[in-house]
Amino acid sequence: MLEAATKLVCAGTGDTSEAAVSAALAHIRVKQVTEEATRIMRERLGDGRAPAITTGSIYQIWPAQADFQAELLFHLTTRQAELVPSLPDSIRRFEEAIDNGITWQEALNDVLTHNHENHRVDPIYRVMLGFYASAANPRVREALGHYGDSFTKVACEAYQALLDAYGLRMRAPYKVEHLATTLAALLDGFHMRWIAGYADLDDPERQDGWSLLTRAAVTLFEQFTEPTQPSGTTGHVEATPSTPT
Repeated sequence: MLEAATKLVCAGTGDTSEAAVSAALAHIRVKQVTEEATRIMRERLGDGRAPAITTGSIYQIWPAQADFQAELLFHLTTRQAELVPSLPDSIRRFEEAIDNGITWQEALNDVLTHNHENHRVDPIYRVMLGFYASAANPRVREALGHYGDSFTKVACEAYQALLDAYGLRMRAPYKVEHLATTLAALLDGFHMRWIAGYADLDDPERQDGWSLLTRAAVTLFEQFTEPTQPSGTTGHVEATPSTPT
């Protein structure tokens, strides 16, 4: 029976039907959505007796439940992409880091530690992990691709701001998109391992504020980049490796 159940579970990952979209969000019921939407709307209006939102109003916007679920997928993936720091915030953070004598390694550690702490406890991120099991469906795959593209675009801007601030550039033949994609994959892996409760995620150098994740990220960053000017040239900010104190 366990073998039979395993085959059925694995077969589900190849489902391309609309049922795969429903499976990804099976616990969401339209009636529950209208009840919660009514509560939110009344709270915003300050009127507890305002007309309730009905299931009919949902189907006026989305003709079928699969259409609503598909747009919900896009909404969730867009929401996740917004967790990446905006370009102005990144530039300001890196400029402040330089003014405070902080190395790019420490600045990158700060940014990625913040990202890791947010994602590993964010319920929407955990829900999104379940979407990968239904990725054979074109709608689910499109939504996940939308998330990946949106995340990469904003991450590229943030990493480029870090490169510019510290006098670094991508080492040929790599582009900043390669850096963003690689670090995103690294982050996803560490998010999932933390959620699963795996051990050995602490900083091997035992420095406060660091982790195995950020040590690995700095190592990757170093391999993908180089100074824009030779060491010692005016205008270059030295990228001195961070060492434990």
